Amino acid sequence: MTVLVLSCMTAGCAQPLLRSANTETAQQTTYADAMDSSPVQTDTPVTTDLPETTVPETLPPETTAPAPLQTMEVTGGGNIDLSPKGDNHDGSTGTYAPSALMYHLILEQPYTELTNLFVRPTEFEDHLQKLCAADCIFLFADEYALTEKKSIILTFDDEYEDNYTQMFPILKKYGAKATVFMITSKINMPGYLTEDMIREMAASGLVRFESHTHTHPSLTSLSAEDLAWQFAQSGEILYNLTGRYPQAICYPGGTVNDFVIGEAAKCYRFGYTTHNSADTSGCDPLALSRVRVSRGMSGNAVLSRLGWG
Repeated sequence: MTVLVLSCMTAGCAQPLLRSANTETAQQTTYADAMDSSPVQTDTPVTTDLPETTVPETLPPETTAPAPLQTMEVTGGGNIDLSPKGDNHDGSTGTYAPSALMYHLILEQPYTELTNLFVRPTEFEDHLQKLCAADCIFLFADEYALTEKKSIILTFDDEYEDNYTQMFPILKKYGAKATVFMITSKINMPGYLTEDMIREMAASGLVRFESHTHTHPSLTSLSAEDLAWQFAQSGEILYNLTGRYPQAICYPGGTVNDFVIGEAAKCYRFGYTTHNSADTSGCDPLALSRVRVSRGMSGNAVLSRLGWG
């Protein structure tokens, strides 16, 4: 397997890449420059009657499961240093660097080809129970900052439909925040979130939607122009649906390098990888690690992975 190199910084993680001020106005200008002036439209009609999500082991012939999305591990090497340095990225005076958890599906039984990407609803609820008992702060992906007590960022990749039918009710029960990284070309497709679901979740104040690009390509194979198009398409669609431009990106498949991070810095404040680590204290803000959560993990196991157990 090709080893993909994640770049935190240029020489031993010494200096994060320089980023311009990321105000709402600045981001709108960035997206506008990269986009056609006409707003993004979706042709698929919005479904208002929301069915219960029951996923069979084998899908009926007329049903199309979401295509499996390959997730690739990032390993250190070359000029990359993912070791903790204790740097305070944002100038805050907190003590704890947030940890991020990486989820995909919340289902009792997954699509056959996605068995490595799901967590059962009872397991997810146990995770939230234990996190709440640990008295941690729940942050959105774009709220990354050092905090006065332990903090957690719940992230969900790929906007599967169960994020609404299964994950969202549990979030509301515990008042926890979560971030969904969106492949915006998948909106309204079978097995994925609809526009109505997205609007409802965003309006709750408990879910924030960030970019997983428009079509989920391998970003390291794209030109600057193609990267700008992916970021712009994603940004405009999310703005039209939620009223805000994304401030964070999750790199598809974990494929990222210096060039991609430099281009992402023009549009985003934070970037999330598939590097499997709870310690984000030494990472560039555009190359943050996450803890992969898998089926069978109890709440206590999650705390242990975070170093809180």
